[in-house]
Amino acid sequence: MHSKAILTQPGCKRKGGSAIQRKFIFKAGRRQITLPVSPQSFEVGSGQRVETVAIHQLGDVNLSGGRTLDTISISCLLPARDYPFARDAGDPYAILSTFEGWVEQKKKLRFIISGTEINKEVLLESIRYGERDGTNDVYATLTLREAPTLEAAKTVQPPAASKPRSGGEGNVQEEQSYTAVYGDTLCGICRKYYQDGSYALAQKLAAYNSRPNPNILYVGETLRIPPKSALGG
Repeated sequence: MHSKAILTQPGCKRKGGSAIQRKFIFKAGRRQITLPVSPQSFEVGSGQRVETVAIHQLGDVNLSGGRTLDTISISCLLPARDYPFARDAGDPYAILSTFEGWVEQKKKLRFIISGTEINKEVLLESIRYGERDGTNDVYATLTLREAPTLEAAKTVQPPAASKPRSGGEGNVQEEQSYTAVYGDTLCGICRKYYQDGSYALAQKLAAYNSRPNPNILYVGETLRIPPKSALGG
């Protein structure tokens, strides 16, 4: 009786007796690369910023901050010849050349792993590769860094005839902070805190926050909101 050697397919899981292979896809414009062999494993690192602050009589206190951007590490095989578990075989150094070109051009990529929630804009931070066993196959480790596109909040130029409402200092008695959301404008923020939505006051608030252009505001940006008297208006 002869036994048969069974080649298992990397990067897949079995469900109901059938193998489900994940696709690791990299897109840059019209150019797309799908790894010819799905890696057996990948690793995603995520978390939040933690700042340690020393408080008198309490000692060190850890404060939670914003979410950190993900780091993804992939170890993969780029085959130089046909294998039953490979989608196709070709020149592994041609794939590496494309990756290296993206690094040199600082290309932002869309990275997708099929069957998962991973669908992110990333930068290819580093590539390490080499050969091991005389087959001309290349073993590579790719490190990706999440790089989402920053969206500028929509800004609207107020009409020239806009006049400030009365209200003096408004409700701001001491400096506060405000984090911009989509749709915010400096004029709208001034109207909210000072009951004065004039463009002149928005310019002063921009200068107070060291912003060169009062017409641009980014989602997630934190502004310092002082009493109106601190703006000279």
